[in-house]
Amino acid sequence: MPLTKKIRLFLAAIIMLIGNPLSAQVGENHIGLRGGIHSGVYYQNLITAGNAEKSFYALLSANKNSVRITVMKITYETSLSEIADNLFFTWGYGGHVGFMVTDHTYFLGKKYQFEYETFRPVIGMDGWGGLEYRFIGIPMAIGLNIKPFFEIMVPGFLNIQPGDVGLSFAYRF
Repeated sequence: MPLTKKIRLFLAAIIMLIGNPLSAQVGENHIGLRGGIHSGVYYQNLITAGNAEKSFYALLSANKNSVRITVMKITYETSLSEIADNLFFTWGYGGHVGFMVTDHTYFLGKKYQFEYETFRPVIGMDGWGGLEYRFIGIPMAIGLNIKPFFEIMVPGFLNIQPGDVGLSFAYRF
């Protein structure tokens, strides 16, 4: 099967998997951009849950040789309201799937060279911590976050990234 057909089938499967939760609950929505090691476009649906807000977060990140879909559950704590009314502490967890097309990888600081470029699926788990500020009077939010993760690249490599620090900008609706 040609590589482009594999990529299209993979992306279609991911869209079907995340499409159902996107319409599950109605609340405030965010759509935005996240910078970082795996930067990309994200969608977020927030609902009130007691003193906090819970959210479903989906990030599509792509670069010249890889695509990843990250899905997370993030909690927004209002405990920082003494500092600023619209400042939130965030934390969460989730996972990602994706693929790489590469002829090398790094593991424990050592480069491993492959014979030629190949399609390599990845699967991993992610954490989340950060701060978000929501502007008063305009539907925008800005956030500073860290998304540590580890992933397994098939066949047999483990990638650990303890510091995927990112800056997020979102439109709220």
